[in-house]
Amino acid sequence: MEQSSEISTTIIDNLIMAKDFRANVIKRFQSRSKIEPLGLRQSLLNKMSTLNRKAPIAKSLIIPELDQDDFPNHLALVPDGNRRYSDKYGKNVGWGYAAGARKIKQFRKWALVDNPINTVSAFLLSTENIERRPEDELEQLFQVFADFFDEIPESDIVKNNGIRHRVVGNQDSMDKLPQHVRDSIEYMEKQTAEYDGKEMIFMIPHGGRDEIVRAASNTDSGLDSKQITVSNNGEDNNEFRKELDLGGVSDIDLFIRTSEHRISNFALYHLAYSEIVFVDSLWPEFSEHDFLQAIYQYGNTSRRFGV
Repeated sequence: MEQSSEISTTIIDNLIMAKDFRANVIKRFQSRSKIEPLGLRQSLLNKMSTLNRKAPIAKSLIIPELDQDDFPNHLALVPDGNRRYSDKYGKNVGWGYAAGARKIKQFRKWALVDNPINTVSAFLLSTENIERRPEDELEQLFQVFADFFDEIPESDIVKNNGIRHRVVGNQDSMDKLPQHVRDSIEYMEKQTAEYDGKEMIFMIPHGGRDEIVRAASNTDSGLDSKQITVSNNGEDNNEFRKELDLGGVSDIDLFIRTSEHRISNFALYHLAYSEIVFVDSLWPEFSEHDFLQAIYQYGNTSRRFGV
């Protein structure tokens, strides 16, 4: 009992110290000007990030710091780390993919409902994945896809906020998906087609180089290349952009990738001037705090568009 009492006292003392430290960090953060260089303010946010895992405080601090213009119009997401999440807990890959699907639902709410983002593009399966992943893993992934797409039209969040959902990618590879997955995709797209509020796009299967080659082959080959011009926002004077998987969707403003620091052949044309944020968390462990940190970083970046 004596030892237990000593341990309890130590724990209480540590909690008090953490609380005092956090209060001091918050006070320092709030006293700083928003026009101050991002690095100085970010150092304080990083300190709060360490504390946030035990005591969430980021949302109440960061949201007041963000203006309407601080949010991207088009946010792209590569939700990586589902398999490693399964390995971490000794589960099969389907379990990790299912956890990732649940996280996408949360992310959709953070981005398209709670905040003024209009479009989210999520890279769920690459053309390489569909050719190289083990058959057993693909079967588990496809079942998660089917269940996930079937649930979308029934979601109150989707219906109440008029969020359109659709799938884009390499049509030849898409035809290789199991019939029950294609049926689920068709049902989801049909049920949400009339929604005109915001949009969530799933890239299945997709490859950045592959889509550019396909778009080039489908574009009017009679045009002399010297006659083709492309503006800073990616608009061209022929039909090339319309042939891309994302088609006429606006360029990606913010790209978020979890667990890895690479682009992985994603939407190369639309990423031309994107701001890129890499988050070390495995996708199922990605938090609202991580999301808001990425938005804060984006909102405090001076975008130069190649200038």
